[in-house]
Amino acid sequence: SMNRKNSIVWRIKRFPGKAECMLSADLELVRTVRPKAWTRPPINVEFQVPMFTASGVHVRFLRVYDKAGYHTNRWVRYITKAGGYQNKI
Repeated sequence: SMNRKNSIVWRIKRFPGKAECMLSADLELVRTVRPKAWTRPPINVEFQVPMFTASGVHVRFLRVYDKAGYHTNRWVRYITKAGGYQNKI
């Protein structure tokens, strides 16, 4: 997970198909005693899309063989999770 101290966290409640969201932010740098050039660190992005599979894979049937009396729940949690994206400006 990302370090939240130097982060902008953007949560989207609903994201319908064929939609586009854009985030724009202005940053104000803290004044220092000596002028120092901004180094422009890379932008790291992580995201999750619950109840969606980017691959299109869906579980239609699952059978559990367990002699210990394991009780199954009829529920599958789908989630799409990003790898590590880094964008350098």
